[in-house]
Amino acid sequence: MTSGVVAPGGTGAGRAAGGARSFRCPRSGAPAGRPPEAEMVPGEAAAPPGAGSPRGSAAAEAVAGRKQRAFARRKAFSLFVKAKEVPAAGRCPAGGEGVRWRCCRQAFEELPGIHRHVALQHAGDIGRQAGLTTDAGQRAGLPAEQAAAEASPSSGPVPVGGADGLNGHSCGTPEITCTLPDTSRVSYDDLTSKVGEVLLYYCYCEVKDPEKLCSWQKALCQHLHLTGKVRVASEGINGTVGGSKVATSLYIEVMLSQPLFKDILCQEDFKSSAGGAHCFPDLRVGVFEEIVPMGIDPKLVSYKETGIHLSPQEFHREVEQYLSQASQGQSDTILLDCRNFYESKIGHFQGCLAPDIRKFSYFPSYVDENLELFKDKRVLMYCTGGIRCERGSAYLRSKVRCHSEGPSVRELRLL
Repeated sequence: MTSGVVAPGGTGAGRAAGGARSFRCPRSGAPAGRPPEAEMVPGEAAAPPGAGSPRGSAAAEAVAGRKQRAFARRKAFSLFVKAKEVPAAGRCPAGGEGVRWRCCRQAFEELPGIHRHVALQHAGDIGRQAGLTTDAGQRAGLPAEQAAAEASPSSGPVPVGGADGLNGHSCGTPEITCTLPDTSRVSYDDLTSKVGEVLLYYCYCEVKDPEKLCSWQKALCQHLHLTGKVRVASEGINGTVGGSKVATSLYIEVMLSQPLFKDILCQEDFKSSAGGAHCFPDLRVGVFEEIVPMGIDPKLVSYKETGIHLSPQEFHREVEQYLSQASQGQSDTILLDCRNFYESKIGHFQGCLAPDIRKFSYFPSYVDENLELFKDKRVLMYCTGGIRCERGSAYLRSKVRCHSEGPSVRELRLL
């Protein structure tokens, strides 16, 4: 959940290979079997090899190839960013109007931010797409520019959620593969060891067949002797599983290779703690309406309407600024704790607004009853793992739209 400002890398044109060399032919005749070469005038540089010579042709082809690949990569990068645009009609009219791109559950207001994200997180996708572009052009015998245009047409609006299958939230949701990892080389003792860990993760994405995903998850967890609870819904997956370190490592590996989670789920999304399969009495995998129970139909309040994600460092700076301004009575920010009251009692940020709710399904009622608190405020939100902030911020933004003539939230940022 990061954003930053760095220009995209790896998109510049390739450097020309090797310059022309100056040489002098000996006055004596050429070696046997070769025609004599013209004698050069002292101080005069030799002309570059002709286009018809083997060395000249090879150099020209190398330069042309590099230019073609560079052009294709720039084209693929541009289309990838274009596919992440949020339509003007879908932007929040109050506070969220600056969000212009969404990718990997992150929102970006400025072009350098989405450029940096794509360059760092999706370089492989850009490279593969650029390779497809150049390969298609070479097979068709097209120039670089025309090959890229043919393989990745840029005319007309690109639908949000997908261009050339690069977006995890694409309209053409990838099929679910029911692959199970090979454990034939892992001993039973290692696979079922009590010395292990507990994984906590979630992933918001479009799931067309929750039942199929549920069946695969159940088979996968049983195959790896994992226990815990996994919630599956049309809006994604939320899991807490425990097992041996060998089993949890294989689980993460298979989850990251699942096409459904491509470009959305990453290694850092799996939070681990000491534990194992003994931490849970059994395994429960089921299909639900929501992956975190807030009590609101995901079709009415979508995870796609979440606030702006901040990195821990950015959130820390925001909290420091909030505390500094609050001490002087000048703060225009609300620091909102989205956890339950018993979690907040264990520890919370100084000066935060901690709703006295027993479970997250009471959060919408709290917002409805206290909407005036958020009038003309910036809102910083935090919770335990991030999943409640996703839906919570989306709900708060939905209330802003419903009350466009009443209270308005200037900005929503979450950890």
